[in-house]
Amino acid sequence: MQHLPPEALALCALGEAGPQDTAHLDNCAECTAEVTALQRVVTAGRTTSVPEGLPRPPSSVWDSIHARLGLGDAVRADPFDADPLAQAPSNEAAQASSSPDKNAETGSAPSPATLQSPPTGSTPVPLEAARKRRERRRLPQVLGAAAAAVVLAAAGTWGVSRILADRSEVIAAVELAPLPAYSETGRAEVDQRSDGGRELVVTASGSDAQGFREVWLIAPDVQRMVSLGTMEGTEGRFTIPANLDLDEYPIVDISDEPFDGNPTHSGDSILRGVLEL
Repeated sequence: MQHLPPEALALCALGEAGPQDTAHLDNCAECTAEVTALQRVVTAGRTTSVPEGLPRPPSSVWDSIHARLGLGDAVRADPFDADPLAQAPSNEAAQASSSPDKNAETGSAPSPATLQSPPTGSTPVPLEAARKRRERRRLPQVLGAAAAAVVLAAAGTWGVSRILADRSEVIAAVELAPLPAYSETGRAEVDQRSDGGRELVVTASGSDAQGFREVWLIAPDVQRMVSLGTMEGTEGRFTIPANLDLDEYPIVDISDEPFDGNPTHSGDSILRGVLEL
C-alpha cells in the first residue's frame, strides 16, 4: 500500500485532510498512527501549557521560533514561562512614560508615539503600546503557525525515517528474455531490505498473456519451483520466503496462466532469466 507523504500527514494533523487522504486513513493503520502522533504536536503548539505526558520545551525553542517568524518584543517571552499578556507593558504605563505634562515640564518635543490624534473624549493610546497590544492579540495565531512548523518538521523527520526503513540494496539482477511466441522484455532484481527481508522486483514491457501472468522462482532442473504471486501492470514486487535459497532457485520465470483454477505452472513461459548471485 502506498503511504501518505509527510506533507499530507502534516495537513491531516492540522485538520486539513482532503477526501482522498481521509479515505486512505480509513484503511491504513500506520498512517493513522502517525497522524495521531502529529496531532499531539499541534495540541502542544496551540496551548500555552504543557500537555500531560509531553516534556516542557526549553526556552531556546521559542527563541528560535521568535527569530524565524520575525516577531516583536511583545511576544519575546517564552509562552510556557508565564502569561504572555503579563509580559507587555500596560497602556497606563505606556501613557505615563509619554505624558504630555511631562513633556511640557521638560520642554522637550512630544514623542512620535503621541502625535496620533485620538477621538474626542478618549484617552490617547501611544502607537507603540497599540502595536504591542496587536501583537498580543496575534499570539494564538503565532502559536498556531509555530505548531504547523513543528508538525511539518516532525512529519519530515518521520518521512526520512520511513525512507531509511525502506532502504534496500540490490544483491542480484538479470535481464529477462522472451521465450518463443512472445516479444516482451523485462528485468528482475533481488532487493535486500534493511530489515533483513528480500524482495523480487520484476518489470516487463507489456502483457502478451492470454490469461494472467504469474511470477516464479525455479530450480535449474525446471522441476522444483515456487510461485511468488500474480503480476499486474508493468512492475511487481514480491516477498521472497526467508527460508528460500536463491542458489537453489535462481531462475526467474513469468508464465501465462489460464483461468482454470490449476495452481501449477502452465508450462507456457513469457519471460525467463537466471539471477547472477
